[in-house]
Amino acid sequence: MSDQASKLHEEAIVIVGHSDIIASDVDWRRESGERGVLDRRHLRTLRRGGVTVICDHVGGDAPYGYLPATRLSTTYLQRFMRALDHTHAEVQESTHFILARTTDDIRRAKREGKIALVICLEGGAPLEQEISYLRNFYRLGLRCLGLTHDVRNELGDGVRERSAGGLTHFGAKVVEECNRLGIVVDVSHLSDRGTHDVLTISAQPIIASHSNARSLCSHPRNLTDELIRAIAQGGGVIGFHALDTFISSNPNPTLDVLMRHIAHIAEIGGPDCIGIGPDLMENWDPTVFTAVAARSSTVNGIPALSMKWTYPEGMRSNAELPNLTEALLKLGFGTQDVVKFLGGNFLRVFDAVWKPGEDRN
Repeated sequence: MSDQASKLHEEAIVIVGHSDIIASDVDWRRESGERGVLDRRHLRTLRRGGVTVICDHVGGDAPYGYLPATRLSTTYLQRFMRALDHTHAEVQESTHFILARTTDDIRRAKREGKIALVICLEGGAPLEQEISYLRNFYRLGLRCLGLTHDVRNELGDGVRERSAGGLTHFGAKVVEECNRLGIVVDVSHLSDRGTHDVLTISAQPIIASHSNARSLCSHPRNLTDELIRAIAQGGGVIGFHALDTFISSNPNPTLDVLMRHIAHIAEIGGPDCIGIGPDLMENWDPTVFTAVAARSSTVNGIPALSMKWTYPEGMRSNAELPNLTEALLKLGFGTQDVVKFLGGNFLRVFDAVWKPGEDRN
């Protein structure tokens, strides 16, 4: 790595826009009696990647709780509340992680050399069609809400629902209440029509925390150029996805192929709309992958898409995020734009939406 890239990465606020560390690793380990899981299993990786913030999806619509220690929990709300409890406990027991409720917390984490954890949901099923739950989740630290996870829930249709419908009345109400409370709305996994609905309803910028460009890889999880442009025009941000399946229909895409998605999104929406996803499923127990495959032959009765948990060489770990800085500079992006890509764009959205100091409970 060049000295310029190394220095730039070290000084930047680096925000990982999507991870599933708590739900997929910390939760079942704490249920099994382990403690300090973030410190023991994930801190070193995040440090090596220069990560300042992880936006961690603590629960949602997916069947989190994969292993025997957690299989007795049967509802989305149970799983989220249990994992949320584990999140608070892990942060309280650690001298390396802090909980980010405001952007001041993020900037403090950078100053103090700590890692800020943003509590997120990947799907609104834990709301159980009760808007007061959203307010209580906010009080407990929720700052980002992905509305669906691939299929239909009470808020709207995911990208794989055959009806391809938009938001429900409840979904629209949730978006409005997220705006009022200060919760970022995430449209990754949401249907195209649902994303259009969010863009129409939301008075705040929105994000797609882990999505690529559909014009370069024709996968329903990726975004059309029209949606990329609309999200950008509303001041929103799109975090790239590092999974091979969402980069190319050809096997074993390289980091250069992934960078084409970033360059294309920046060309369509401008340099203010790019961020880091990247949804890297690393440091999980190997049996988790087996369990995921076994449980995902169908999702809500819908045949699951065939998935391989593989990533391009050079982007297989959050520890390798400095490679992104190097690659962006080689593509000709200026240092100010690279700093935006690494975390400045997400931070700008958080500054706009979270609005610290206002009482909206």
